[in-house]
Amino acid sequence: MRLKRKYGVIFYSIPTLVCTVLLILEINYANNKVDVASVSYNESSDISYKVYLKENSYYETPYLDEKSSYIASLIDNFTIDYKYLNTFSADIDYTLKYGVTADLVVFDSSNDKKPIYTKKYTLADEQEIKGFGKMAKADLLNQVINYDEYNEIINELKREIVPNANLKINFNTKFVGKNKAIGKDIISNKTSTLDIPISQKTIDANLKKNNTSSNQTVTNKKSLSVPLIALLVGTILLLLLTLIYYVLYIIKTAEKKTKYEQKLNKILREFDRAITEAKGKLRLDRNANTIEIKDFMELLDVHDNFNIPIIYYRISSTKSVFIVKNGNDIYYNVMKSDDYE
Repeated sequence: MRLKRKYGVIFYSIPTLVCTVLLILEINYANNKVDVASVSYNESSDISYKVYLKENSYYETPYLDEKSSYIASLIDNFTIDYKYLNTFSADIDYTLKYGVTADLVVFDSSNDKKPIYTKKYTLADEQEIKGFGKMAKADLLNQVINYDEYNEIINELKREIVPNANLKINFNTKFVGKNKAIGKDIISNKTSTLDIPISQKTIDANLKKNNTSSNQTVTNKKSLSVPLIALLVGTILLLLLTLIYYVLYIIKTAEKKTKYEQKLNKILREFDRAITEAKGKLRLDRNANTIEIKDFMELLDVHDNFNIPIIYYRISSTKSVFIVKNGNDIYYNVMKSDDYE
């Protein structure tokens, strides 16, 4: 029985080992076959402006450049240029949308945390550009901001409060690009801003600008081929099936008792009143008269005749001895697993 169990373990271990080795080789092959595609892009924007003046006797030029200080009452308009550029490491099929909005926000000078008046304006409707290549760009030139238009709103509020106002110009861009190699969209929504103070007597140099700039890389792994996926799944299922059979076999062989074990347990269970289990090794007097009894039931008759307990010795996992001692006579019965094969 032990020999059968040994060969059974070997029988199930070999396909398990083979499946495990195959799975490791397939995973290694799959990792080497998966290609990584990537596209990098550099997105940037730039805002520049000029401050055009009303007719006056102070300045000889019609406008002032950036980084100047301005007398608010002399300002006619702000003329703003916006430029957007996006470059790629590979050809992109893209859609670019862009437009200009403005937010007028007014605070009471005594509390600059909570606005008392807000209004949103559309300065340039959204436009759309579609293209293909390694570069996408958009130019919004000569966007004129009529300073007096917004200043008049603030002057009306001056009757009630001391206002502190700001006009935020928003240049909004929405970019969506596609590349077959990476298999997914490149999406970017950016807003560049320029803050123009309103209601002040003088405007300091360097208006607050927020240009955008980013450099990113989009990557994507190509999916495995269908045959390779099927091979991986099949090997995993085969490995799981083999392991299940292997576990079931171990459980079955562990729980199944030999005919010898079944017979011995039955004797010990049914004749527990007549049997005493001995500890230690079996030692017989050489001068004793030994009588072998072929069947345990006959030895039980000897026990009944002399009313002497049967002594049980467990010699090994495959051999047991039952003894009845009556004076110098020793009656014994030997049970061996070989007799039950």
